[in-house]
Amino acid sequence: MPSGLVWLPVNVELVVFGAVSIAAGFALAYLSRHLYPRLELADDALDSVRLLTTLIVTLLALAGLGLVVIGLTW
Repeated sequence: MPSGLVWLPVNVELVVFGAVSIAAGFALAYLSRHLYPRLELADDALDSVRLLTTLIVTLLALAGLGLVVIGLTW
């Protein structure tokens, strides 16, 4: 008879790397919001920097989410 505990195969390394990637993405988003007002750039350049930062944050968050999902279902 089973003891009541369910064994789920989890790859801890992938879950940890995914969580770190998500945290790094949100930390970059938080830091960029405080850094942008101090930059003395033209409006077009500032828009480009914001777009690039948004793309990087999105990539980090989605890659982290993917690693967490793969780690939990491995």
